[in-house]
Amino acid sequence: MLLTFIGAIVLAIGCVGMVSLAFRATGRKTPKGVLPLTAGVAMIAFIAYIENSWYSRIVADLPESHVVVATGEPFSNFIQPWTLIFPRINRFMLVDTATVRVNQADPSLRLAEVILVQRYARTIVTRQVIDCENARRADLTDDIVLDDAGLPKIDNWQDIPADGELLGTVCNAPVTSVETGAGTNPS
Repeated sequence: MLLTFIGAIVLAIGCVGMVSLAFRATGRKTPKGVLPLTAGVAMIAFIAYIENSWYSRIVADLPESHVVVATGEPFSNFIQPWTLIFPRINRFMLVDTATVRVNQADPSLRLAEVILVQRYARTIVTRQVIDCENARRADLTDDIVLDDAGLPKIDNWQDIPADGELLGTVCNAPVTSVETGAGTNPS
């Protein structure tokens, strides 16, 4: 955020300099108020661009193995009126398909890293067990234990849409290796 502020100030100074030079080159006196107006418009335009292009810039820089499976609700407010016309995305969820693993005891269970990204917040990396057959998921925590067959004992499954991106991406991802259980050791 500090770098955005510094960038806005540097851009404003540059735009004021260019407008001032343009008036000098034409031999005209700079009208009163034009330079502060130029600085203000330049800063607002810069901030609007930086804020609204955050999602597309981040997604463009992701490795091929990272697939966006959900985005947060588009954000808009009256303090930033341009967001009423062009709402922005402030958070999204993606799957690292290179981390998808299959449970040997039950091939319908897959383990994947799900990454939650939010503007101005820490990125959270979670490991989730996805049940491809029953369209449900569960967070993989240290508390999960495996039964004798190597299947995770999970009581708090959460249903997910059968036609959703998360299920489709994880269940159709190429699997590079196979893990026994869901990646945890029985306790």
